[in-house]
Amino acid sequence: MASSDPHARPVAAPAAAPLAAFASLLLARRFGAAKSMLPSLLTPSLLAVPFADLAAASLPRAAPQHAVAAFHDMLFRAYADAGAAERAAEAADLTVSRLGRVDPRSLTSSLISLRRAGHLLAAAEILNKALASYPDSVTPLSASVVVDGFCKAGRMDDARRLLDEMPSRGVRLNACCYNPLLDTYTRQKNDGRVAEVLKEMENAGVEPTVGTYTILVGGLSKAGNISKVESVFDEMKRKSVAGDVHFYSAVINAYCRAGNVRRASEVFDECVANGIEPNEHTYGALINGFCKIGQIEAAEMLLTDMQLRGVGHNQIVFNTMIDGYCRHGMMDKALQIKGVMEKMGIELDVYTYNTLACGLCRVNRMEEAKTLLHVMAEKGVTPNYVSYTTLISIHSKEADMVEARRLFRDMEGKGSRPSAVTYNVMIDGYIKNGSIREAERFKKEMDKKGLVPDIYTYAALVHGHCVNGKVDVAMRLFEEMKSKGTKPNVVAYTALISGLAKEGRSEEAFQLYDDMLGAGLTPDDALYSVLVGSLHTDNRKDVLT
Repeated sequence: MASSDPHARPVAAPAAAPLAAFASLLLARRFGAAKSMLPSLLTPSLLAVPFADLAAASLPRAAPQHAVAAFHDMLFRAYADAGAAERAAEAADLTVSRLGRVDPRSLTSSLISLRRAGHLLAAAEILNKALASYPDSVTPLSASVVVDGFCKAGRMDDARRLLDEMPSRGVRLNACCYNPLLDTYTRQKNDGRVAEVLKEMENAGVEPTVGTYTILVGGLSKAGNISKVESVFDEMKRKSVAGDVHFYSAVINAYCRAGNVRRASEVFDECVANGIEPNEHTYGALINGFCKIGQIEAAEMLLTDMQLRGVGHNQIVFNTMIDGYCRHGMMDKALQIKGVMEKMGIELDVYTYNTLACGLCRVNRMEEAKTLLHVMAEKGVTPNYVSYTTLISIHSKEADMVEARRLFRDMEGKGSRPSAVTYNVMIDGYIKNGSIREAERFKKEMDKKGLVPDIYTYAALVHGHCVNGKVDVAMRLFEEMKSKGTKPNVVAYTALISGLAKEGRSEEAFQLYDDMLGAGLTPDDALYSVLVGSLHTDNRKDVLT
């Protein structure tokens, strides 16, 4: 519909026809039909036109209030949905100019859309204008959208400033405004900040929601503080806050992480008894708990129960079952799950392949593991450092250090940085294949790259030098390991004690044996026999006199 205003600027021709039809629908109160036109309206040519021009050209001055309000509201939302931050801001300003406010639901929706499109600062600017000019349009939910965005972006000071400003603008805060802060601080393991926010909520009379409790349980679970999880659970019940599936899933996961699968099962039953349908995360947490304690049959029963309840099996649940089977050497069962996933069209990710390959290696089915990892690459799944480390380990055990080294360099070239575990595999492989010099070179390379040698690095090198008759070198490494705060394990002690004993250095060997016992480590009988034998070969002639 053409404007009757002689001073209105004309709209580019491509946009005129659809805008006229759109405005006609609004005038006729056919809002649903008008809304359905929005996707076709948002062409590049339309987005290039300032909103004021579109409004002036599309609506007559005498247009009824319902048409004006709907036009401004729908275009505001449409701009935000399209990620057109500048046009959305223009629409918001003109809406306030003509109507005095922005619809609260439209403001929230638009802020969400702009944030999703990566325009967090534009969303914050619109919200700040709303707080300054039309605070009645701002709800706790709309504010929480920007607060959450700031928190996710690590801009905690901006989030705090926004929260501090809102009460002075007459916006009453609720838990959804504070939850993003709590979530961020719990992920950062910043207990002091978490306590501050909870105290601030209490002082402001803001009651925690089920979302608040879910965040707290998740943080406490990761910290291994199961007693506080129980306290949170009890507090929630005292305050008659109803749990939802996300809360129950978090609590079940917490108990499973703590090894109390029996209590996790009781919480699962409570969840069902309260009429809350478990989802794939609820089942996944409990299945994982049963798998970790070796109760595979119970995990299988839960998998069946999922199917009976119509809860879809997803990648995470199947990966959890595969991991459980692999941990207990049930490789045929694990491979069956893989087959089921393929039939159902569920993607096998790098974790699935790595778990299966590692499981096959543990039961000495090396060729199958190699084939599986090659198939993974052929199917376009990018190998990670675990995939490469597994293949390197296989070739090392097969005494093919040439191929192991080629893979090691290949993974570096493909952006998969070797870990300390990868270096340990190379070091151990060279030692077992009689090349202590190459093993030492890899240890030096670790140091240069800033990777800290661990107990397995040192134990392998101590063993390697002892086998090669270089006990003094092994002793220096042993002392270096202790000076860097790494506690020797049974392998390191046993290798060095055996090396000293074979050289007839029984006094040093027995001293190290006492140190080993003092560290709470248990030697085997063979080591004691080696020590006794060393008394007869001691380099000092007066040992037995």
